[in-house]
Amino acid sequence: MNKTCLIITSCIYPFSTFVELNDPEEREYLHAEALKKWINESNFESIIICDNSNYIYSDELVKLALLKGKKLEVLSFKADQINGFLYGKGFGEGEIMKYIMQNSNLIKVHDGFFKVTGKLFVKNYSLINNVRNFDFIFSSPLIFFNSKQAVDLVFTNFYYAKIESFKQYLMDSYLNVRDNDGIYLEHVYADALKRCKKRNKKLRISTMSPIPMIIGKSGSTGNFYSTTKNLKTSILNILLKTFFVKKLN
Repeated sequence: MNKTCLIITSCIYPFSTFVELNDPEEREYLHAEALKKWINESNFESIIICDNSNYIYSDELVKLALLKGKKLEVLSFKADQINGFLYGKGFGEGEIMKYIMQNSNLIKVHDGFFKVTGKLFVKNYSLINNVRNFDFIFSSPLIFFNSKQAVDLVFTNFYYAKIESFKQYLMDSYLNVRDNDGIYLEHVYADALKRCKKRNKKLRISTMSPIPMIIGKSGSTGNFYSTTKNLKTSILNILLKTFFVKKLN
């Protein structure tokens, strides 16, 4: 069985009120450009892209993947717009992930996956933790050990999960997302990870290291990511390996 594939979540025609980047033409262009980068510049042999607004990606992208010796599986469905409007974009993201787990053919022949939000590319993805040792790898806000603040959210734009662990512990947790009440997917996943860790001490959860260098445009804010390799990020990457920074586990 192949070990790791890439999942890209997509929504070309957004129906959530919590989205600043709502122009379908711009979203289509940014999604396609990011997908091309993953095909051309990554070493993922299997890529799954799933759109929840019934958008179908061009066959030319599938052909490009084949030319690069890769498999691209394109999935599309029409999500419940009422739920998306009421509960927010994180609810829609959760629906996409569940749809992939239940309908993808490629997912069946892999052990784990990296998930990235459409429109984004991670320049240093290949340097991320040795995935063979973990069930989940997430980034979270940097909170130092002497702070009273707990790690109460994880970033969901790029993470790793073992497929069976995701199905068991995270897949249905999106049902608790309530963007209007400030309960985002980032909070829901963090809470689910804490609870499942208490139930299963053998579950292996890691903080993502090094910090992902993300490029692209956020659909939520409409802003461009500006993660760059500099002295600050180098220092933070060192601190991530120490007790000075609170960890998910």
